[in-house]
Amino acid sequence: MSFTQEVVARLAQRGHRLPTDLPMPLGHYVPFRLRDGLGFLAGQVPGYGPGSLPGRVGQELSFDQGRTAAVMAALNALGRLHEALGGFDRLEGLLHVSGHVASSDGFWDQAEVLDGASELFTFALGERGVHTRAAFAAQRLPKNLSIELEISFGYRDRVVGAG
Repeated sequence: MSFTQEVVARLAQRGHRLPTDLPMPLGHYVPFRLRDGLGFLAGQVPGYGPGSLPGRVGQELSFDQGRTAAVMAALNALGRLHEALGGFDRLEGLLHVSGHVASSDGFWDQAEVLDGASELFTFALGERGVHTRAAFAAQRLPKNLSIELEISFGYRDRVVGAG
């Protein structure tokens, strides 16, 4: 079984599927860049619209809704990684995740909200999902988004064992 198949199977164990209808960039930039073994994803979000849990955690959204939005953003990030690398077999591993949480005044649990994303990455990708992370509180994010993740990762030019 390829690593890509393993990731898809792990996601299914949690009732998730790899998204294919990914949120598009909202400006003049590309969704990812690959350069010399390093990859960067543009901000990954839960999506746009009411079903994507817009608003501020601690105000319009509860803590649990914030964690759910972080999981949704992480699923979209996995979908974008899959697109960028043509699967997960070339992925060496995540390097760093910067997480932005739109937060109300007095909400201090941004790190715990972002654990929803980090736990999904580690579950789905195993050791390749382990990463460093920074958590930031934002008064507001563009388009009233609740969560935005910036992700860097390492990759191989080709699948090990492939011609």
